[in-house]
Amino acid sequence: MSTAPKSLLTEAVMFFSERGVCKEVLYTEFEALLDGLVATPEFADETIEAVFLQINNRLQVRAAVFFTMDFDMDGHVNRLWNMPLRQLAEKAGRGPDMGGGPIRLVCLGFTTAPQYRENLWKPGQRNGRADLALIKEAVNRNALGIIGDEEEAYTPIPADRLRVAAEDAWYDDSRGINEPETESPVKAESQPAVEAAIEDQAQRERDEHLKKIALYTRQILTLQESLKQAENRRLADLDQLRKDHTDHLNLIRGEMIDIKNELANQQKINASLRRELAKAQNRTSID
Repeated sequence: MSTAPKSLLTEAVMFFSERGVCKEVLYTEFEALLDGLVATPEFADETIEAVFLQINNRLQVRAAVFFTMDFDMDGHVNRLWNMPLRQLAEKAGRGPDMGGGPIRLVCLGFTTAPQYRENLWKPGQRNGRADLALIKEAVNRNALGIIGDEEEAYTPIPADRLRVAAEDAWYDDSRGINEPETESPVKAESQPAVEAAIEDQAQRERDEHLKKIALYTRQILTLQESLKQAENRRLADLDQLRKDHTDHLNLIRGEMIDIKNELANQQKINASLRRELAKAQNRTSID
């Protein structure tokens, strides 16, 4: 009795630069990076865009979580960074078809875990190439050395099988990721529900954005009021300094006037004494 080999998923992380995929590691190496056992000096003091991937033995992407990571001056991961990448991938919604059926996708604007939204990014274009296409090419190159159980695993999937749907066609449901997308009446009937779900998510994001604007507005008003009070205190202190300086200057001027008057009186007394002395000398010489 024979059993079919169990399909395994290889977990990996790819890092992006402005040019495209710049570094690929298996998840075990990524864990060593998280534990601080190794550093990446090329990422020192940078915020890097990365993607967590689950890849089957046919070199097909089955799940992708697009996240960002902060690195310190030595190239170590920020110790406060903490994202459950595997759990996010397991609970992700259905995204575009990257050659092996719709993938499980988590990215900015497409997630069921809003608490991690600030650490997510949205795949787009760089150097005229789609990020999803760059990922697919990197997977096909198989620099990670993924070993397949079937001969087909060693055959790269043709580029024309990469059917990346537009963002507004990505949707979130609870069906398995291995189900192919086909045109059917059921899908057509579910389209309004999909559009409603997308609109609901967009409305939630708009509401959250408005709440943040209101919060920031209140904070700005509070800061402006604090700044106004500080300016008023500074002007009051400046006025008091000016008053103290004027009082001190008037006191000094009064003392100088007193000294001048006293000096003038003393000069008059001296002049009178000199006249008396001169008279006394004259009488003495006549005698």
